[in-house]
Amino acid sequence: MDKEFEEKCLLTRNVTLEPTVTEVKDERSKQFLAEQHKGNSEYFLECAKNLLRSTTPLAAVLIGHFAMEHKGNQLLALHGYKVESHICTQIGLSRIVGRKDLAKKLSDIFTLRQSVGYRLTLERSDESRIEAEKIMNETVIPFFEEVEKLVDKVNQ
Repeated sequence: MDKEFEEKCLLTRNVTLEPTVTEVKDERSKQFLAEQHKGNSEYFLECAKNLLRSTTPLAAVLIGHFAMEHKGNQLLALHGYKVESHICTQIGLSRIVGRKDLAKKLSDIFTLRQSVGYRLTLERSDESRIEAEKIMNETVIPFFEEVEKLVDKVNQ
């Protein structure tokens, strides 16, 4: 047995995690961080849309998740938080922004991302394209639109 594999993969480990959220108080830093997340969210959204037209449309679900997460983090940055954890993005949307519905959508896309990412039966098919398009149109794009409205309100 390989010692490193055994220690890191087969044995129980205790891990200490550092905080995954940092408060940001400076207004310029908030805006800068929000702009970074905005750029990333738009990049991933465009990538996901492109994947819908490719031979690997289900990959759009994986990328769509990251687009949504960055969009949520954009909003949280404007509220003064730098978030580096998907679960904290969900909690922040629910508790800081007061939008449990958006947190639920982010949770749902995370579950879908895992479902697609760990499938053993990925295939190129019309059904896959239809499934991916439905997820994009019913989850990813509406999330983006709703968060953008909230971003606009904060920036007013």
